[in-house]
Amino acid sequence: MEKLRAKLLAFSSADIQLFSKAKQKLTKLFHKDRVEFVDKDSDILVFLTGGSERNALQSVQEHGFYLLIASAEDNSWAAATEVKAWMNQNNISSILLDKDNPKSVEIVDAFYMAKNAIKSLHGQKFGMIGEPSEWLVNSKIDPFIIKTKLGIEQVNIPWSNVDIAGHKSIAPDFISFFKDAENSEVILSGKVYEALSKQIRNYNLQAVTVECFSLISQCNTTACLALSKLSMDGIPAGCEGDICSMVGMLLVKELVGIVPWMVNIAHASQQKIRIAHCTAPANLLKGFTLDTHFETGKGLAIDGKLKADTVTLFRVNNTLTKAFISSARVVDAPKQKSACRTQVVLDIDPKDGDYFLNHPLGNHHLVIPGNHSTELELAMRILRMELV
Repeated sequence: MEKLRAKLLAFSSADIQLFSKAKQKLTKLFHKDRVEFVDKDSDILVFLTGGSERNALQSVQEHGFYLLIASAEDNSWAAATEVKAWMNQNNISSILLDKDNPKSVEIVDAFYMAKNAIKSLHGQKFGMIGEPSEWLVNSKIDPFIIKTKLGIEQVNIPWSNVDIAGHKSIAPDFISFFKDAENSEVILSGKVYEALSKQIRNYNLQAVTVECFSLISQCNTTACLALSKLSMDGIPAGCEGDICSMVGMLLVKELVGIVPWMVNIAHASQQKIRIAHCTAPANLLKGFTLDTHFETGKGLAIDGKLKADTVTLFRVNNTLTKAFISSARVVDAPKQKSACRTQVVLDIDPKDGDYFLNHPLGNHHLVIPGNHSTELELAMRILRMELV
């Protein structure tokens, strides 16, 4: 992984020993395997003294994102404040950190992970099998924007190219993992899994999203188990052809190593939301049973209980200019018949209630076990996406 590049800044006639001592003091903040000291093309500007403002500006690029690090000594904070104000005025994204605040270590590490996650997306491909579902009126992204902003290529694959019936053998681990259902239904779901896996291999895909209702009408089965198992295997797999969710799933997987759960917002109030969907990755659940797909009553779907007390909610918009990030607390796992099979109730902050009620970016959101807000927020800052 690529190291972060840090530049030390001081007044023009500063003694060389000032820089040597500063490097020693920064060992707690900068892990040597993650940060290197440089004279140009920096990601991090470390202010050692006042009078370093002009030197700092020489290292700044218009579309960059920077960590500014300062302390309460030698007018360091004063210099950083002046540069931060200049950056804000010139629309250059930055965060000012206190060198002596323990939380700064967490942010530097998160910056390292976010920068490398974004870099790793370049050259990846996802498959769009079928077309985005017709009701996703606000969840399609122009493939040119995805390629330009993230370096990810969209590969369009018609359902006519996907041979489901022709698969005679099913991976033994698929059958054994979903052993609690009627064998014929599991085998049919397994054929969908094998057919999607073949497309992933043939096109060298890192992820896949499917227009699932076309599959149901053609084969009388669902993709729910196949998508759950693929996500569990580490291949982000979404449904309904939702491209906003697909892009978010790829980013989350690279950033925190987890394939998230794509959910419907089944209901929202100022303090709570109820989320649900039939394709929850089984490894994110404490346990599960198999039920029919909610909307059609056909095939098999996952009905489980989320294995988390706290989750992070994430969603990007359809121009990759905005994102929603928030943490929430799991408070219930209802079993309502009138919603998708895996269901969770979350306690949310009232400001997030306002978002869901008045300013949502779309229906589907991604659920990640644990609190990963810092890493995601830094990734969005690097990508120059507004947090809503």
